[in-house]
Amino acid sequence: MKQKLLALSILFISCISAASAQTGHKGEFYLGGSLSYDYSGYGSSNTINYNDGYTIYTTSKISSFSIRPEFGFFISDKWSIGIQPVYLRNSGTETSNFYSATTPANDFVSSNTYHNDVVGIGVHARYYCMITDKFGFFPEFGISTLNNTTYFKYGTFSLGGTPNFVFFPTPKLGVNLGFGGAAYNLDYQTKDSTFHLGLNDNISFGLNYFWGRK
Repeated sequence: MKQKLLALSILFISCISAASAQTGHKGEFYLGGSLSYDYSGYGSSNTINYNDGYTIYTTSKISSFSIRPEFGFFISDKWSIGIQPVYLRNSGTETSNFYSATTPANDFVSSNTYHNDVVGIGVHARYYCMITDKFGFFPEFGISTLNNTTYFKYGTFSLGGTPNFVFFPTPKLGVNLGFGGAAYNLDYQTKDSTFHLGLNDNISFGLNYFWGRK
């Protein structure tokens, strides 16, 4: 199934790449940005055992919100590069359930909400493959750095790419829909690295206004 999906994806991208509809011209630029939101009712669960009992730690109602304004310009008729400030907020609920092995009256539950604010900046490159003057596709490749606003030395470096669709309801306004993608992430503090690949997550919605497009 995965091989068929990969083959179809390659064929789809190849067909789009062969299209000749125009997006922009060298030197033209665009302004805009994107919003994304993810929510999960259930996050994670972990059990810690003690001599007198055990505690179950759970996270729930996990939400992630991001806003990414951007400015870009075309270096050719199809290639553009841009810069993108980033603001992220992650929030959720942490719950601790302690169960005593000897005295049930000592059982207790505590719960609290939390949030983390993150700022950063990224640079991206896009290759626009237009099927018609109104509809097309562009892969976006980029690097970014994100840092916690409270503890600025905590953060991540990311490198990756995302598939996007673009629709022009008017000649100068582009509506973008991004989904999934591949990403390599490096934690500044722990030096741990991760790689993520998927097509059914990280959905984003964006708008761009193109100066000079006809």
